[in-house]
Amino acid sequence: MFDFSLGELGLIGVVALIVLGPERLPKVARTVGDWLGKAQRYVNQVKSDINREMELAELKRLQEEARAAAQSLQSSVQELQSDLNRAAAELSAPATGGAESAPAASSDYAFEGAVDSWQPRTFPRRYKAGPSVDELAEEIARLKRELALPDAHATTRRKYAPRARLNRPRIRR
Repeated sequence: MFDFSLGELGLIGVVALIVLGPERLPKVARTVGDWLGKAQRYVNQVKSDINREMELAELKRLQEEARAAAQSLQSSVQELQSDLNRAAAELSAPATGGAESAPAASSDYAFEGAVDSWQPRTFPRRYKAGPSVDELAEEIARLKRELALPDAHATTRRKYAPRARLNRPRIRR
């Protein structure tokens, strides 16, 4: 940016020392350093904002491309689905050609008892759902009340181990 040689910087420092004096020179240098730091941070922030805006524009462009691709894919799937529905309707419609029409199950892989259409079948649940956690907790509380067991939270727990017996004989060696 600025092309100063070492001699020029030294001359500027000597002039600043003479003009400002040795008492005010460190404060002025610190203030100038703060201003330069703030200016650099501001420039870096502006650069990052510009980069962020450029990335955002790129992301929006990519999003539009993806949306257009998804719409074209959806239209092709709908077109394929309509073709399949049309073909299924043609196959399921009875032939009106007359006596030469063959039965639908006349292919090499068909067997006599074949069913023309597939029927979905729902199977019963193998395992029955059990009680929920809340129901189990209520049942445990009810059983404790019936057996008159104290609640675990109601008793005061000792912080330390119980005291040893005081009447225990001491063994001295």
